[in-house]
Amino acid sequence: MAKARRILKHANAVKNIRTITRTMEMVAAARFKRTHDLAVAARPYTDHLAGMVADILARVPREKLTHPLMTAPKDVETVVLLVITSNRGLCGSFNTAVLRLACERMEQLRESGYKVRLHVVGKRGIQFFRFRKIEVALEYRDFTDMPQYEGIRDAAVKLMDTYLDGEISDVEIAYMQFISSGRQSASIAQILPISDLPSLAQQRPGEEILPYDFHPSPEEIFEKLLPAAIVQKIYQCFMDAAVSEQVMRIAAMHGATESADEMIQKLTVRYNRVRQSQITTELAEIMGGRVALE
Repeated sequence: MAKARRILKHANAVKNIRTITRTMEMVAAARFKRTHDLAVAARPYTDHLAGMVADILARVPREKLTHPLMTAPKDVETVVLLVITSNRGLCGSFNTAVLRLACERMEQLRESGYKVRLHVVGKRGIQFFRFRKIEVALEYRDFTDMPQYEGIRDAAVKLMDTYLDGEISDVEIAYMQFISSGRQSASIAQILPISDLPSLAQQRPGEEILPYDFHPSPEEIFEKLLPAAIVQKIYQCFMDAAVSEQVMRIAAMHGATESADEMIQKLTVRYNRVRQSQITTELAEIMGGRVALE
């Protein structure tokens, strides 16, 4: 009887775990819907803003459009690597893939003679580097599952100010890029100096670039648009990471729920067999006692 009770207790514990994983799956699905809508809505704006900057560069002679954010400071070999992780676990390989890529990128930069300043977003990443005794220059703990534009903008402005002061030569972001609901990829995004603007002229090869009349001057427009494009690009990285975290948590919790269902089924069958065996034994003992009395 004791063995049957242990099996039943184990099955009840698994049922409780299944309730938790199923609930977490549903919560992650709701958060995914919200973050996905924002990320998808922000992506065209990010692309068009960068396209506007690139279009100005294509129409105006490059010597007239000089900006320090497009040129790395001389004699500076310090790179800021911003690593975006989650505040919570149970999201599959989300944190593992990003942290592995960040460590590989750190090794590459150090082998190339650069000094690396780590800026880490999320408690999981902070704990990871602290456990390995790797110095973190700046920690971000306030970002939630739904990144707020104002907080990201403030962080981006600080990075640009540090870059303009000549303290760092590059800014890179290690994050989980959201490609589709079924595909996410750990990636490194080059933020500063900005160099990968999608040119509208390149998107339409052979098409003549029509002249524009600028008001105010293209230099003034460029001065405003370039920092805004950089902030928006950083914001897009945060949004991609937020969406990827939720979709990977959905997959992880769905798999855990299915595993719990299978385990409950096996434990139920095992419990029934043990209980049937015990009942058969008890009946046999009763029948044997009756025969002995007769």
